[in-house]
Amino acid sequence: MITALRRVFVDSWLGRAIALIFFAAFVVWGMGGIATNMGGSSTAVVKIGPRSITPEALERALSSQLPQIARQMGVSDPSQLPQSERAQVAREVLQRMITQQELLVQATRNGMNAPDSLVRRDVFDMPYFKGKDGRFDRAVFNQRIAQIGMNEAAFLDMVREDIVVRGLGGGLGDAATAPEALARRIVDFNARRTVLDLVAVDAAKMPAPPAPDEAELHRYYDNHPWEFSTPEFRHAKMVVLTADTVARQFEVADADLKRLYDFQSQRFHVPETRHLEVLTFQDQAVAARAVTAWKAGASWEAMRTQFPDAAAVDMPDTRKADLPSPELAAASFAAPQGDIQGPVKSETGWVIFRVIDIKAPHDTSFADAREDLRKEIAKAQAPQLLPARVQQLQDAVAGSTDLERIPANVGAAPASGFLNAQGLTKDGEPAPIPGDADLRKQIVARIFAQGTKDHPTVVEGPKGSAFAVLVDVIEPGHVKPFDTVRAEVEANWTADARRHAADRRAAALLVKARAGTGVAAAVAETPEAADLKKDIAFSRAQPPQLPRVVAMRAFETPVGKSFMVNDGDLYFVATVTGLRDPDTALAKEIEGRVETQMTDTLREDVSMAYVRQLEDRLKPQPNMALLRKVIDSTGVAAGGH
Repeated sequence: MITALRRVFVDSWLGRAIALIFFAAFVVWGMGGIATNMGGSSTAVVKIGPRSITPEALERALSSQLPQIARQMGVSDPSQLPQSERAQVAREVLQRMITQQELLVQATRNGMNAPDSLVRRDVFDMPYFKGKDGRFDRAVFNQRIAQIGMNEAAFLDMVREDIVVRGLGGGLGDAATAPEALARRIVDFNARRTVLDLVAVDAAKMPAPPAPDEAELHRYYDNHPWEFSTPEFRHAKMVVLTADTVARQFEVADADLKRLYDFQSQRFHVPETRHLEVLTFQDQAVAARAVTAWKAGASWEAMRTQFPDAAAVDMPDTRKADLPSPELAAASFAAPQGDIQGPVKSETGWVIFRVIDIKAPHDTSFADAREDLRKEIAKAQAPQLLPARVQQLQDAVAGSTDLERIPANVGAAPASGFLNAQGLTKDGEPAPIPGDADLRKQIVARIFAQGTKDHPTVVEGPKGSAFAVLVDVIEPGHVKPFDTVRAEVEANWTADARRHAADRRAAALLVKARAGTGVAAAVAETPEAADLKKDIAFSRAQPPQLPRVVAMRAFETPVGKSFMVNDGDLYFVATVTGLRDPDTALAKEIEGRVETQMTDTLREDVSMAYVRQLEDRLKPQPNMALLRKVIDSTGVAAGGH
């Protein structure tokens, strides 16, 4: 259901519009008190029929989600998350909120409502609100909802709405199942085994041919000039502008860097952290058995397999304050490294754990963090600056005939040197051209398409980049004199003669195999008989230890037919001798996977169709100006970055 709803939102017109804004601004800095910065405005960020999403609700949802994602990725602060990850979190949070509001509108129209008794049961069952006796604790409840900035009425309304959404949307598509006949066809296609007899003729093992005379060597030399030629080299000057080159010259005031340093204080002032492996059980007896198995030498993977009902969490670089259970926090930070501890009673059940690693507290001074912070800000801001810098580069190149007077503040990186059409220097090393592989490939192509009399012009590259090149020297490639490469010519001639001999021998075996009963009979009483491999059985699900070209040709060949394929110096002759039913265990495994995947897909399709219908009917209306204002008010972005 969640996957389906995510896809619906991201593929919709609303999702695309909001995704652009989130990518451009919000995710660079994280949360910084949106509702506070906006004066507590209750204007809707998005309206969905009679319902709406407020800035306060959006802030609350984002603030709760980002720390969870940070912990899952092993970082202590959401600001350390990659920009792309924060963008994805932001999009998914707003997606879920919009979809929930659409379902609530539909539920209201259908007269659906959650009774107080059901709300009370859900709240009382939540482990976060239970005291040490394992029962609901009013004081704990008040403390926890205050921590997330909610009052009791608002929290109960949220629980009530969640129950209604689960009731309406949770069962969508549950009746859909994958057709058994289609699943079997897929299993047969992937798991049915092809049986092969095969022999390989290796050119390297063919007898050496008689030594060639000078005329034969000259003829080979004349017919294969590319094998004995030096490539064309060109000397080029270039200026390359990318987000990375702009970021290298991006300056940030120390006051702004210090403000970001203070804002991310948890990142630079790290207390003791521990790497924990934690298993949580609902039954104390099962937890005790698990401790015994673990102490007996079972690996972490084996423990997860042996106790699938346990909640297994690998927690690298965990702070004591990050642990949700006070009991687990106290026990795990008192345990020595390498020890397996438990069971420990916690709010969520019986916990056993192992301390994998302990890192001592450490602080990073502002002086040591300054350059890393500058690079982070520069990397985040450079993509926004790039379009304007491209225009500046165009103006600079238009006024330059030699690319020597490009202003440094444009942020373009200069480079020059000799290279061939493969982008290699005369030493055979990759030319040090700025940019990623796609951009470097485009620059090299431009250098070899441009003449020495062509004036440099700015060319747009991938990902918003730009470059200009000037070709000032062309050294044409030439064929090396025969006398200087005679030994190389003879070696190449010999290798080519062996390949021809292997090809002819394999072709003769193929003719014999097709005329008789297959390759096994064709190689009987021949030198190749020792290399014959019989009854090689494989399937698409379990490919053989053979070149892919052999397997793919075998799948296409009818039983009883022979074929020949070449892979480098090896010439394969094979006969398909039969087809076998899939291995029972493998077929069962594939069938289970296929049925699960197909059923999930069908159920997602039902959910997607339903939510798309809701969106088309309700037509959510985003307030893009307000949404941008909400985003611009986050974190240090509000401070001028």
